[in-house]
Amino acid sequence: MGALYLGSKLEECTLRLRDLVNVYDLLLQHNEHELQHPEREYKHVAMSYWSQTYYDLKDAIVVAEMQILKRLGFDVQVKLPYGTLVNYLQVLGLIEETETSQRAWAYLNDA
Repeated sequence: MGALYLGSKLEECTLRLRDLVNVYDLLLQHNEHELQHPEREYKHVAMSYWSQTYYDLKDAIVVAEMQILKRLGFDVQVKLPYGTLVNYLQVLGLIEETETSQRAWAYLNDA
């Protein structure tokens, strides 16, 4: 969860920590329900706003995020390659070649 939270901070639309904890809690409850009572219908019970579980998960996420940042040396600057791709296509005169451009763009998305 720490990696997911850190990864969301690198994008334009950050993810709120409470949202991440709520989704994680929902997935855990659903998985536990499926393991114990697969024949019954699943009904989600939301976590209390002031519950200790929330604060424990929040602290665990922050600690995990800090450990990841330490190991990365706090170097989390991301340079997306799409601008470079457009420049190369222009220099090579391939900007009008839609198939080539689409294939190159697809390779970048997959990488």
